[in-house]
Amino acid sequence: MLQTLISGPVVIPVTLLALVVSTVGALIRPRLDVALVLGLLAAIWTRVNQPVEGRVLHSWTSDRGFTEADLLAVAALAVASITVVRCAVRLVRHLARTRRTVPTR
Repeated sequence: MLQTLISGPVVIPVTLLALVVSTVGALIRPRLDVALVLGLLAAIWTRVNQPVEGRVLHSWTSDRGFTEADLLAVAALAVASITVVRCAVRLVRHLARTRRTVPTR
């Protein structure tokens, strides 16, 4: 059943559009929920991109390899990782600011 859902003609463009929109959103305004969605969309993209994979860049076995379309998932995971780091830095800075403004007795 999952294979018939994935092989639909609308799944690839919708997944690609969601991946691009989430990537742009994560770069513009970093949030942890966007990073999580971006990571999930990258995983989904690796499952639905078979019809548009392109050339094989590296082969692990005779039927498994790394293709041009997989580069998009790698880029999305990199942006998701950068987003998590940006959120962590923002949290640390916020905590440092609040510690300075708290009056001490």
